[in-house]
Amino acid sequence: MKERRLLIVDDEKNIRLTLAQSLRSLGVEVETAVYAEEALYKLAQNDYDLVLLDLELPGMGGMEMLRRAKRTRPDVPVMIITAYGTQETSEEALSLGAVEFVQKPFSSKEIRERVSRVLNLTSPPS
Repeated sequence: MKERRLLIVDDEKNIRLTLAQSLRSLGVEVETAVYAEEALYKLAQNDYDLVLLDLELPGMGGMEMLRRAKRTRPDVPVMIITAYGTQETSEEALSLGAVEFVQKPFSSKEIRERVSRVLNLTSPPS
């Protein structure tokens, strides 16, 4: 079975590092991007099984990136991770094709469980 690849898009270095470390324990390959433009380039050049996307990004925001990503790569699931979530933004993201909407702060266990569910992985490690 091929190794799953994830792309984490967040401008906060500590979030990228924490997510990457936590998710690598699932046995997945993790890449990161700071900017939406960088992430869209990587998405066009590589195959990913899941994108974890923050909404508050410098330059192009996460919601616009979600729109563009779903136009160019509708097959790749996108999970929104944000500290600024509202019912309205959650509904908008889900209507644009996001598969999950995760409110920061979240625990490593919670994010591993949600990623495992989206990727249909079997029982994530604790």
